[in-house]
Amino acid sequence: MLDVGDVLLPNRILARAMMSEQRRLAAQKAFDRVRRAGLTMEEDPRFLAWIEQWIAGEIDMREVRERYLGLLRERALELKTSPLASVAKAPFDPRPEWPTAEEADEFLSEIAEG
Repeated sequence: MLDVGDVLLPNRILARAMMSEQRRLAAQKAFDRVRRAGLTMEEDPRFLAWIEQWIAGEIDMREVRERYLGLLRERALELKTSPLASVAKAPFDPRPEWPTAEEADEFLSEIAEG
């Protein structure tokens, strides 16, 4: 006799796989737009892992946003407390320009919307 669970499980797996592929495509398109615009690409392994977790459906975009904003705050604090923080900006400043919260929101919205 066929159990209802036997029928639903493959359908759920297929639906989740399709959702993951749609999310992966949306993320790739957003990253491609950033590259084409010549903007700095976020390469932090933590951020990229969070995007992978979102693609897999393990966390939602709100969680990615909160974690990423925490990472940006952490970086800002490190810059403020570093020995170079009191040095005037030179014409060529090797420190990267991190995105603002608004820029991060815009980018993450692009990913989520596809």
